[in-house]
Amino acid sequence: MSAEQPQPRRIDDPEVLKGLAQPIRQRLYRLLSQIGPATSGTLAKRVNGDPGLISYHLRELARRGFIEDVPELARDRRERWWRTVQGSTTWAWRDFPTPEGQAVASAVKGQMVADEFARLHRYEQSRESWSEAWQDAATSSDSFLRLTPAELEQVSAELLEVLQRWSRHGRQASERIDQSETADSGESREHVFLFFHAFPERP
Repeated sequence: MSAEQPQPRRIDDPEVLKGLAQPIRQRLYRLLSQIGPATSGTLAKRVNGDPGLISYHLRELARRGFIEDVPELARDRRERWWRTVQGSTTWAWRDFPTPEGQAVASAVKGQMVADEFARLHRYEQSRESWSEAWQDAATSSDSFLRLTPAELEQVSAELLEVLQRWSRHGRQASERIDQSETADSGESREHVFLFFHAFPERP
């Protein structure tokens, strides 16, 4: 089997993007991306939600191709497992030229940005609960650049290349059966959330 990752799935249908138009669905999709396959019951406990409502949202995510059922993991007929569809997804506001499509794209993006900063806020409030090593490793930065659109595209592509390389590294390290690397270093491997925004502004 090839080690290459599949090409990102480009979303340009607002009906598909609506799958992420609710905060709970974005949270469920993120959880499955982080923890791997899980049952609807497990996910309901993690988000403190009603199991029936969580199952509905999972089916909506599946109907739009973001996650899929994993029947081979079920131990009985009542148990239902879910996992994310392999590969990443990508979309851009300009892919939705109609007013309805732009409304959906704006709503999804607004919820994503709000969630990103809420998660950053939660970390800052709980910073002291992490070890000194993690506190020292965590970082934030902002920069003021003067670029052309083509140059900003190049900056974004270079940053994305770095993130993809480290994403592969973390995934491969987590998949190893032999955990001697972690045991020898004494360091734990945690989920790390990294996000940045780059956009033009007029001071």
